Amino acid sequence: MIIDPPEQEGTTPRWRRLALAVSVLLLTLAVLAVLWQAPRLLPGAFDRWAYTPSPTARPTPAVREPTITELYAEADDAARTISFHLSAEVPPDRQVSEVLLWYDTEPGRRVRQIAVPASHTISASYQLDALLEGFTRTLTTTHELDYWWLVRDTAGEAVRAGGTATLGPQLASMATAPPPEVPPPDFTWAISETAHFQFNYIPRTAAERDRFELGPIAEESLALIEPALDVDLQGQITVYLVPRVFWQGGAAYGDKQQLISYLDRNYTSAEMWSYLAHEGTHSLAQDILQPKEDGGGPDGVLVEGLAVWATSGHYGDEPVDEWAAVVAASDEYLPLAELREGPFYDFQHETSYLESGSFVQYLVGRNGLDTFKTLYGQATSEPEHDEDLVRQLYGKGYAGLEVEWLAHLAVLDPSPEQAELWRLQVRSFEVMRRYETELDPDARLLPPTAPSEWTSDTLKVFLTRVGAPVNLVLETALIAAHERAESGDISGAQALLDDVEAALDAGGALARPSLVARLQILEALAAQDRAILRADADAYRDGLAAGSELAQAEAIAERLAPPFRAYRQEAVRLDISDDGLRARGAVLLHAEVAAGEATGGDFADDGLLFAVEFVREGQRWLMSTREPAEPFLQPPPESLLD
Repeated sequence: MIIDPPEQEGTTPRWRRLALAVSVLLLTLAVLAVLWQAPRLLPGAFDRWAYTPSPTARPTPAVREPTITELYAEADDAARTISFHLSAEVPPDRQVSEVLLWYDTEPGRRVRQIAVPASHTISASYQLDALLEGFTRTLTTTHELDYWWLVRDTAGEAVRAGGTATLGPQLASMATAPPPEVPPPDFTWAISETAHFQFNYIPRTAAERDRFELGPIAEESLALIEPALDVDLQGQITVYLVPRVFWQGGAAYGDKQQLISYLDRNYTSAEMWSYLAHEGTHSLAQDILQPKEDGGGPDGVLVEGLAVWATSGHYGDEPVDEWAAVVAASDEYLPLAELREGPFYDFQHETSYLESGSFVQYLVGRNGLDTFKTLYGQATSEPEHDEDLVRQLYGKGYAGLEVEWLAHLAVLDPSPEQAELWRLQVRSFEVMRRYETELDPDARLLPPTAPSEWTSDTLKVFLTRVGAPVNLVLETALIAAHERAESGDISGAQALLDDVEAALDAGGALARPSLVARLQILEALAAQDRAILRADADAYRDGLAAGSELAQAEAIAERLAPPFRAYRQEAVRLDISDDGLRARGAVLLHAEVAAGEATGGDFADDGLLFAVEFVREGQRWLMSTREPAEPFLQPPPESLLD
């Protein structure tokens, strides 16, 4: 008997394995067939599982120009420090060649060069230690500090961007205004000359900018007074031009030396030709004086009267006799004996000068110029001597001549407009002198010696001027009042003087609408300055009238391109429309670029004037136009030169 052996555990006959493989294959084919037909039978049911091929991977585009990828500032109030941070990159085929940091303090405005490795990507930082380097602010407020970074590559291309650091209370308490500039120990005046004038001026002031226009005007002013006095100038007149207002803006010293205010924000509003002619008359008159054993010279009536007569007015071309007639018929008239006895310069300024000019004009008309020049040359200011002298020359004493002169004035018929203009002139200068006394006291300093003999303390006063917002507001209001009077808008001029007086009565508080509007425009200019300094295009655009040429992207990019280390628009003219919706004026630009630029720190527009206009939108003033403007220089009227 034969018995088959049992199957071993875990083994499968070959035919069974083959059958299983065939079954799996058939099942797979069936499933694939179903899946193939399912989207057609049930459209949309399988969309969420649909296959989407992956996009082709693309490389990150290469940087094509210098780019600041990150900047920020951190203030540590307890440590009194501010840390500035920067990340930047330049095209791969270049390297960073220069990194500059500016921040708005006196040390920061010198601009720091930050060392970085030679690479096309860099990170840099700098820590300002306020305890070590001081914390003098310039344009920014005590609670903010503006800054900018500049990155330049080896191809010479650069990018600049900035921001604002917020200060804590302890850092803010350290912020102080920069001290006034002190003249260097070796200070010397810069000099420009014409045939008959030597101008001494301060570099980087309006006088330097306008020196080539000043020369012809000075020569024309001399051509006005030489024939009037029948005196030819011997040698040169030395003129010192100072960038601040003092008194009425002009003074004469011996040896034909003159001191004259020359600045764009001259709130006396006197024309430059008038200064030169008036003080030039004093210089020429020195050659009329005759030597005297006991010394002495003509009194104030003759001295200032001659200058007013020779220049046809005190502050310009004025109706001297008609205005004198108004004064003679009023309670403001100053008797001639009182004027002569003096002190002459303690009387109401405009009245004493006007009366003296009209009296001299009468004497010249009565007996001729030569007789008057004899009186002027031999007078000593001794009452008895001068009374005898005038009797010899005119046949009667001063009292008799005064009666004749007043009779001459009495037959004149000044118009109401002339009378109104005279009273406005007196009032405007009285308000101006009150402003000087209360808010610009250095303007009341009149040095007893010529500028060539000044000490450093006197120089310091005359090389600087006040620039607080209240000063800018009131000075531009005084100038606008004069401009309105010149244009015939007497009521507008009076209203502005009312506003200035109200501010002075309130200790400098600016409450009147026209003054508030001026202050708002000054704040708008300051915001512009900050935006331009830190290269903030959005902030700069925010201060421009929409649709204006200034607001175009190209114009904004051009304005913000230079790496400024200083930028300030000083308002030197500003007037508000009667409806309070528009304003026009002029700004003087003070700007410097970072040292190391092709310009070597100078900026082409520094010291230039720009005419500006603003429109009001709600409570904001937006600049609508800004164009280059000419200096405020006018030659003598042709009618006086003929």
